[in-house]
Amino acid sequence: MVARKHRRNQVDDMIDTAEVTPNPEAAERPKRRYRLIRRALTLSPFMTSFCALVAFIAVGVLIQNMQTGAGPTGETSASQTGRIQATSALQDWMDGEGSIFSDAVITSWDGISNREEVEATDSEIGYQLMTHDFTIATADGVYYRAAVRTAYAPSKGVKVISSPSIAPLAPTAVSEWEPEEPTEGWREVSASASATDAIDSWATALTSSPQDLKLTTRDENAAHVYATLTGVRVSEISVSEARSPQSRQGEVDTSTLVATVSVQLVPEDAEDEQEATTTVTYDVLVHGADTAAPYVTAWGPVGTGTTLTDHENAAALDGTVDDAPAGTVSPSDGGGESPLERPSPSDGGGADKQIDAEEN
Repeated sequence: MVARKHRRNQVDDMIDTAEVTPNPEAAERPKRRYRLIRRALTLSPFMTSFCALVAFIAVGVLIQNMQTGAGPTGETSASQTGRIQATSALQDWMDGEGSIFSDAVITSWDGISNREEVEATDSEIGYQLMTHDFTIATADGVYYRAAVRTAYAPSKGVKVISSPSIAPLAPTAVSEWEPEEPTEGWREVSASASATDAIDSWATALTSSPQDLKLTTRDENAAHVYATLTGVRVSEISVSEARSPQSRQGEVDTSTLVATVSVQLVPEDAEDEQEATTTVTYDVLVHGADTAAPYVTAWGPVGTGTTLTDHENAAALDGTVDDAPAGTVSPSDGGGESPLERPSPSDGGGADKQIDAEEN
């Protein structure tokens, strides 16, 4: 019987004959780490100096801004505080003995101009220079521009550094210029006699009682209330122009009318209406303008006629709580379903039963 020679497994042979070769990358890693650490240690003094320099510059800029009031807070404080000081100085100058403007009044503060920043030095703090502009009017109705120069520093306050300057106002516009309100989408029409009567009734109610004014506007909302002019009455009205909306196809809605109305008011107890007349002007919105019984539903300053909406002049006093903002849960729903459609506490955040039923 011939004995069988045991054959060695080829895998074992490969393992036994395998040789371990050195990995150059593994040997290089400690060297690289050493070089990086050495470079960091070498550069660390320079980085420390650089960071200190940056911090020093930032602190210097911050201190300079605080001294000069260059930040937003400084600008607001300078303009408002300077306004009080400049107004006081201008009034004192106008009220001075022998002043030719002793009968004049300050009608408006028109802001500041010619603002300048004075940088701080080794011996002086920084500050702002600015000019406060005013409009004054004399008893004869002549208007002038007045200017007062001031200086401001947070640590020193405001100081007026010059007497006021006076200059005549520039012409407001040339006499030949006739600007008009935009009329796109509106056609100029003539107000009918019934529309004029409706406007007259509205003007009369505007100077009578709030209830009469509400009835005139045909406002049926029980929560709406109106305010009226008191101590005056209407002596005359006139309609200067009227327009009705026009579609892109050229069709005119004659039932709606926007009119510019001049109302002459006199004191309630005036004996001579001609000497005590004051004219005020409105834009009014008229509905039913093509019927025998038109009525005014809203009014506003000249130029607002095409944007007026029905009963916008009323104040709503119904005693209810204002609606919650969109996207929030109102207190009355107990944290239930919100406008964002979040799961309510009652369903545990699970699926909608109605949706499940439809899918099944």
